Amino acid sequence: MAVVTTRIQTVQITRKRSICDCFHNCRSPVIRKQSLCYQKFLDKREAKPHTAPYVVSIQLMTPDHGLVHYCAGTIINESWIVTAAHCVSNPLIGINSMIMAGCHDIHARHESGNIQLRQIDYYTIHELYLGGINPYDIALIHTEKPFKFDKYVQPAHLPKSNSLPNGYGRLYGWGNMSMTKREQYPHKLQMADMPILDFNLSERILNASGMQLHVTNFCTGPLTGGISICTADSGGPLMQMYRRQYPTIVGIASWDKCSSSTRGPTPIKKSYLIGTFIGIIQPLKLLLGLFSYDKQIKFMLNIQACAMSDVL
Repeated sequence: MAVVTTRIQTVQITRKRSICDCFHNCRSPVIRKQSLCYQKFLDKREAKPHTAPYVVSIQLMTPDHGLVHYCAGTIINESWIVTAAHCVSNPLIGINSMIMAGCHDIHARHESGNIQLRQIDYYTIHELYLGGINPYDIALIHTEKPFKFDKYVQPAHLPKSNSLPNGYGRLYGWGNMSMTKREQYPHKLQMADMPILDFNLSERILNASGMQLHVTNFCTGPLTGGISICTADSGGPLMQMYRRQYPTIVGIASWDKCSSSTRGPTPIKKSYLIGTFIGIIQPLKLLLGLFSYDKQIKFMLNIQACAMSDVL
């Protein structure tokens, strides 16, 4: 069942389709969506276990391989996850997906005591998202059962309204690390530090290559290449530390155009600045009881981020 409301689209999960139907119909465009990713997180390294307790793995239940990671997300309160809209834009994927929180190694059995698995109750996709590589690629997922916060599972902070990030951000994910066509997915959470680029500089570089930078976009570097996201990094957070102690989500990995070419600037990552998606949270609060009033969450327009590399 789908209900369209002001500026958002809410999808109620009804589990009527079989897992096999979902797997065979949906796996290819979602899990294999970005199949050619040669330029990755070359500066990507394993995160220290459980230092990012707000990062979750979104996993599809498959008939042959059980739960398979395909996107990441970020806990923002006991029942809500923020991720990229394209991760849940196909209802058949959402129907058969689970949220895994509290994990560092998504294949480690010994972490079972730390892990909290949750089914998706419903999710909300930004109304202006048109699918594919487009603006407003952001969604909220509601879990059937609230998370229990402990040292392994914690929410991230949201940025102040209208704030613009600068300096460096840290991106987390379990995405493809291979430097060839043969994909190689890590079991353990990876991280990479990325510089956030000036909008005017990013716009000039993209315009020179015949591309446009949307007014709601910002970019991450470095311009010399080497750091990017790839398959299955989508939905993961770009984080900054507010006042050196509050982990704050400032972006969401949305898309990348990985390439081995060294000619010209290549946008390879987008993420959404949560502080600008905030204008929509007020109607969401009334509709879904999403947040307590004292948090004063507000949604505005999304700001995406892209990373550029392979500059000649």
